[in-house]
Amino acid sequence: MAPCPECGTEVKTRFCTECGLPNKAMIEQAARGGFESKIVFERSLYPWCIFSCIFCCSEHLTVSQTRIDTETGCCRGNMDSIDVRRIKDISFDRGCCQMLLGRGTVTILSADETDPELTISTWSAKKLYSDIKRVWNASKMGTTVE
Repeated sequence: MAPCPECGTEVKTRFCTECGLPNKAMIEQAARGGFESKIVFERSLYPWCIFSCIFCCSEHLTVSQTRIDTETGCCRGNMDSIDVRRIKDISFDRGCCQMLLGRGTVTILSADETDPELTISTWSAKKLYSDIKRVWNASKMGTTVE
């Protein structure tokens, strides 16, 4: 956080909220190698319970401040990544049985051309939904999540 050279306002985002001048500190840091992306959520998922382990079909999910990375398929052979800024909508669903078991389903709709819909069914899905929503809102505001 540095003061804006134009108006002196404390600048926390890419642009000054008062005068619109770009934040030089953020531009310089991006040129040096970008921002370090903090991992918000990381977990291995087993969609077919014990059969996922038998057939090597587990899924691995990593949610960071900038990306949602998934590894699926036989021995995690398929990798996909969604930029958080390209997310259009996030939804959280769970039925009575899922609620009793502490599970839920998070669905992410994005502007990704290859795979626009990502469905994640996991334990503690409500926390995952809150984490993704917080990261998504922060990316829309142009700030990084602490």
